[in-house]
Amino acid sequence: MTSWENRDMTNNHLLPYVDSATAPEEVSTALKTLPFERNIFKLIANAPTFFPTFMKLLTCAWSPERSLRSKDWQLVVLRTASLLDAPYEWDVNEPVARVFGYTDAQLAGLRSGDLSSTELFSDRQRLISTVVEDLCLRDRVNKDTVLKAKQVLGDEALMDLFYTQSIYAFLARTMNSCLIDFDAPIPGLEDMLRKYNATTIEQESAYTD
Repeated sequence: MTSWENRDMTNNHLLPYVDSATAPEEVSTALKTLPFERNIFKLIANAPTFFPTFMKLLTCAWSPERSLRSKDWQLVVLRTASLLDAPYEWDVNEPVARVFGYTDAQLAGLRSGDLSSTELFSDRQRLISTVVEDLCLRDRVNKDTVLKAKQVLGDEALMDLFYTQSIYAFLARTMNSCLIDFDAPIPGLEDMLRKYNATTIEQESAYTD
C-alpha cells in the first residue's frame, strides 16, 4: 500500500491489476487512453461495464475545451489528494502540476493546506481550495462560497470544479480502500506530459490572475 513516507512496492493490493494485453478489447483500449498506464486505471478496470465510459469522463478533465483552467484543475486534484490522505493520487498528479508551473513552495502549501501566502497563491486559488475543503470534509459547499465561486469562476468552470473534485475523490477513496501500490518510474514522463498537454499549457500561460 502507498504511504506518504514509504515508496516500497508492497504488492498487497486487494484487487488485481487488469492487464491490457489480456483484457477484453474495449477495456484494453480504455487502458491506453493516456500515453502511459497507471495502477489506478488497472485497478478500476476490474469493473468492465463502467471502466470504458469512466475513462471517457476522466479524459474530459484533460481536455482543452473545459472551462476550468489547468492550474485550477490541478489545485482541485492535489487538495483532494491531501485532504483525503491519498499519497498515490498526489504522486501521479504532482508531475502534471509541475508542467503547469507549480513550484516546490506552492506544492508544499497545497500539501499542508496553507495557502495564506499572497506571494504564492491568489485569492482565486484560495477560494477554490475552500470549495474543495468543503466538499472533502463536509460533503457540501457553503452557500456564500458557492455564490462567490460562481462570480469568480463562472457557471461552467464552477461545475467543471464539482465534476473534477468528484472524479478524483472517487479515485482517492478507491485507491486507498484497495491498498494500491505506487507505479514504477515512467521514463520520459515529463516530456510526455508536456506533449500531451501542449495546448492547455499554452492556454495557461495567457492568464495573469
